[in-house]
Amino acid sequence: MSRASGEGRRGLRKLAGPLLLLGLLLAQPAAAAAYPIVIPYGRSWPISIVVDSSRGLAYVDGMSGINPPTGYTFGVINVTGHEVMKVLPLDEVPGVLALDESSGNVYVAGNDSIQVFYGGNQSMGERIVVGHPIRSMAYDGSVSKDIFVSAGNQVYAVDIALGRVVANATVGNGANGLALDPASGKLFVAEYPDSKVFVFDSQGLAPAGVINLPNCCAAQMAVDSRTHTIVATTGTGFVDLINTQTDSFENSVKVAPSSANSTDLVTVDNGTGRVFVSSSPGGSILEIDGSNGAVVGEFRVSSQVAGLAVDSKTHEVFATNYHQVTVFDGGRGRVLFIILALGAAAVVAVVVVAIVLVLRKPRRQGQ
Repeated sequence: MSRASGEGRRGLRKLAGPLLLLGLLLAQPAAAAAYPIVIPYGRSWPISIVVDSSRGLAYVDGMSGINPPTGYTFGVINVTGHEVMKVLPLDEVPGVLALDESSGNVYVAGNDSIQVFYGGNQSMGERIVVGHPIRSMAYDGSVSKDIFVSAGNQVYAVDIALGRVVANATVGNGANGLALDPASGKLFVAEYPDSKVFVFDSQGLAPAGVINLPNCCAAQMAVDSRTHTIVATTGTGFVDLINTQTDSFENSVKVAPSSANSTDLVTVDNGTGRVFVSSSPGGSILEIDGSNGAVVGEFRVSSQVAGLAVDSKTHEVFATNYHQVTVFDGGRGRVLFIILALGAAAVVAVVVVAIVLVLRKPRRQGQ
């Protein structure tokens, strides 16, 4: 064995300890919050929730926990500190919420009207009367700038600036969940109790087709803008997937753990492609890989989930249930994997550089 190779091996042995320590430090995951996080919401039952990721705020509406209810409220939550910042009174029974991400305004469905909460000055504004009990709501921030509501067997387009209904269309036996595809400007309306989704042009509500689904009954929907897919919950343990580019049914995936469960609420994290679906009865929230429909996790709350939303910036999932809003880590496992992968790559890089430097160490003259 040559003196050069011997010195190289002795050099590597000297580096082994520091390299091992460096590898362990790089592979350590960052400290994480203790999930789930519970945000108390008084003696009330919070219902719907939306998250304004760009402004770090969540909005929730609810009613008192006393039966019959004695009051209705609208709350503002700081998603960084996970605390209620403000609670305002509502004039009507609270319903679904819709968010205008560009302005930060929130639309609050009452019994038969929409009340506007102005995010800029954090104040409640006027009510826009629709005249029919509202089931679902969606805001079109890209094409028509209208707010759409489903009520009875109709879907209505409401012009916010004019403060009135400007168009309507009939949807079979009953309009339920709504989903807007920002890429095409199409509005998808689930028909309940049938297994159909009606498609409309969001400008003027001109009919654009009907999609038949295999599972009863089309309920709520959410759009994955990255994959051009709508995830529709049903009255069964399945979710149905719709291709928004072809306006056609694509696949059906069983996600609920029991045949006695039906899928209910749904929200999509467009940052990670993860889909979150609540099932009823019970307090189960299923985490689904949007690329293949596989169930990859489950969260649980103490009672039935009433509202569900995700923060696309922090990947936290917000679920409303009795007296509280429960926050889960929707990006769990993903962050740890990235940290470990980066740590391992860094260790390999350091080892390679060290070997090259030691083996290329020049001989001293005379040796």
